[in-house]
This record gives sequence, structure tokens and C-alpha cells, in this order.
Amino acid sequence: MQRAAILAQGTATVPPPVSSGSAWELDITRHPAGYTLTDGNQTAVNTAGGSNYARWVPTAKAISAADGRRYWEVACAPGGAGSFNGYMGVISANQRDAFDADTNPVTRGSIGWRGNGTLWASDTTNALQRLTGLPSFGAGDVVMFVFDPAAASLWIGKNGIWRDDPVTESPTWTSAGPSPFYPQIQGRDPGDGGTLRSLPAQFSYPVPSGAEPLGQQDPTLRIYQSHAFLEIGWDTGLSIAKLEAWRDLGGGPRLSTAGATLVIDHGGSSALTASQSDLFIEVDLP
Repeated sequence: MQRAAILAQGTATVPPPVSSGSAWELDITRHPAGYTLTDGNQTAVNTAGGSNYARWVPTAKAISAADGRRYWEVACAPGGAGSFNGYMGVISANQRDAFDADTNPVTRGSIGWRGNGTLWASDTTNALQRLTGLPSFGAGDVVMFVFDPAAASLWIGKNGIWRDDPVTESPTWTSAGPSPFYPQIQGRDPGDGGTLRSLPAQFSYPVPSGAEPLGQQDPTLRIYQSHAFLEIGWDTGLSIAKLEAWRDLGGGPRLSTAGATLVIDHGGSSALTASQSDLFIEVDLP
């Protein structure tokens, strides 16, 4: 007798086959008059604010505590100074409405990396310089960020080199500000500013392990691992030989079916036989 068998399998180490997301935009409703927004509101450049323009543009969307670590880049405007006078980083929700108040984005729980190689952050309304000797940045540079909103911790890097590795090292700075937080762009002098990059297709450098792109939106259904063995044979009616399932509901908003095994023996007939099927599914609830 002839028999036909089909074997299909995948591994849990392979990323989910489907992902989605959209580029984050800067907030058009919190756009000081001295800036010009272009590139679908992803680029902000100081074109009319003059020098020492202590205003800035936050993103329209926020990073919430449930989002996990997020990675993004800012491509510094090529027409600006070699060392920017302004700050790049994150602002707290408490700082957000001060975008046009002639106040630098470094207070009320916000964190700002200045182009001269200093870091400023304060949990009050008084600006404080916290670190010196950081990499400076300016025209043409790509600055990198990883932010953990649950801990209010920020890692910084420049042109592919991390000042503190977000995988193995402590954050550059941690704020006491509560989430949510908003990435922001400041061009404090004429020509300064930059382009927010939030999707893998826009990035110059790889996303660190344990982080996701800022614009990433996970699919509602992921199949991490699938094994199937199908045998076409000849015998009697259908029987289910084994069924096992293990589920984990704890620890967060996700419901996970961590392992499921199904063994079906249809044995010997002209119909389909499924000898074994393993399926791992994670469901992200909205």
C-alpha cells in the first residue's frame, strides 16, 4: 500500500509572522509658532523661533506603562549647528502643556539630553543639570533612545553607539515622573531640530533586544510555534488519543496558551490521519 505524509513545523525562536504599526507624528496641536513641521509631521525645525528658543514639540501619542520598552531615533536636521543648543528626550504628561511656555523640556519628571553633552532632568519645576561628559550631537547625527515607561528610565546613544547599553547596563537616567511620557524634539537655535523615526524601515540602527519600535503595534493573534504531522492512510473511524492544554493568565493584560498538544489517530482508513499537532498561541487582549 502507498501512504503519504506531510510534516510542517516552526520554532518558538522565530519572530511572529505578522506585525503592524504606523509612524508616530509630532503633535500639530502643540506646535509652537517658531517651528516648521514637515514629512507628515515627523520633522520639526526651528525656522522662526530665533536663538535660545526654549520651546519644543511633543509627539501626538504617548508611551504608557503597559507598552514596555520602546526604541526610536531622531535624525538631527542637517542645516543646524554642529552641537545643538536644545534637548532631545522625553517629557512627562505634567510637562506636556508647557510646550509654548518658554520652558525647556527638562522639568516635572522630564529628561532631556542636550547637544553639548549634558543631561538635564528634574522632578520639580526647577531645571537641574544631572550629568556631564555625555556624547555631544548636532547636524547630521542620529541620536537613539530606549525608554522604559514603567520605570521612567531612559538610555541614550549616538550614531550606533550606546552611552549605556539598554540590554546589559543601567539606564542613563531615571525620572520620578509618572507615565505616560512623550518623546519630543527641540530646535533651540535657528536650523536646529530633527526627524522622529519610529518604525524599523526608518531606523539606521538595530532595535536592542527587549525593546520594540516606538510605532510597533502587536497583532491580536500570534502563533509562535506550530508543528503538524499529517498522515494519509487506510483504517477505521476517527479517534482522539491525547489532548493536553496549559494556559497562563497571570501577570499582565495578555492571555497565553503556552502549550497545546493534540494527537489524533484516524488509523488506516482512506481518510486523513493527524498523528500529532503542537500549537503555541499568545493572544493580546485589546
